[in-house]
Amino acid sequence: MPSGLMGILLVLKLPHALSTIIPLGIFIAVIWGLGRMYRDQEMAVMRASGFDWQMLLRPLFNLMLPVAALLLAMDLFLAPKAVDAVQQRLEEAFRTAQEWGLQTGQFHVLRGGDLVLYVGSVDKDGRTLRNIFIQQRQGDREQVWISEQGYYWLDEETGERYLTLENGQITEGGAATLDFGVLNFSRNDLRLPEPERRIKSASLEARASHEIIFSSDTEENAELQWRLSPAIAILVLGMLAIPLAHSAPREGRGGRVLLGILTYTIYANVLYMCRSWIAKGDLSPWLGMWWVHLLALVVALAWLRRQGRVVGKG
Repeated sequence: MPSGLMGILLVLKLPHALSTIIPLGIFIAVIWGLGRMYRDQEMAVMRASGFDWQMLLRPLFNLMLPVAALLLAMDLFLAPKAVDAVQQRLEEAFRTAQEWGLQTGQFHVLRGGDLVLYVGSVDKDGRTLRNIFIQQRQGDREQVWISEQGYYWLDEETGERYLTLENGQITEGGAATLDFGVLNFSRNDLRLPEPERRIKSASLEARASHEIIFSSDTEENAELQWRLSPAIAILVLGMLAIPLAHSAPREGRGGRVLLGILTYTIYANVLYMCRSWIAKGDLSPWLGMWWVHLLALVVALAWLRRQGRVVGKG
């Protein structure tokens, strides 16, 4: 595929990437910021002055709640549209020669060697092919196609790919016989084999959220919960960041960040596993991924209480 198309696909993939990057980035930022206050003794001074931890939670969630709302809107509405746009772009890519992965000056072996395709050059429009050579084997008969020019096209009804050749010649013969025939043509259409991996017409990730919200299908339930998870996770991670940020004055700057990354990795991977279990029917959708968020929240609250940093304990 050309670099231009790759750039568009990368942009369209950003919503899915950001739903993973943003929670981690905010989580590490909070740990880093609060950790600096511990190292510089600012937190000790604030607590000695009667600092109430509820005053910390309020600005924290003033940051987390808008980001959670952004992630919720992005995962429920923007990401499915982006996936659908990616599929449309890839389907359209089959319409031009350059985007079909065709390399000029090289022999392309298809159908396990039964079809060999060579193109001398491709015009700037990415559609018109020049100096085409094709060798095709059918049983014990072989055909050699030579054409001055041609172009690809896709049958929208059947989804089959064709190569149209113009002003060419077909030479046909048998491997064990000497009966050869030559046929000249002004136009001839050759149906090409299907690619090994075809783009699905409508994947689950491209389905609109309102279409799967009340579904009883396990895969659709897993997809819906997965779309909701980043917004929930960022709020839970905000609570986890408070005890994780607590550090001694002489403690290194990177230790708590590495611990935060490890915590996020475990959290995210358990969510990934639950998504697979729900889709396969091994885990009830009613339990789903909710228990992971609840468990992480309980750990955060217990950790805060153990450190004496819940309101009424600090």
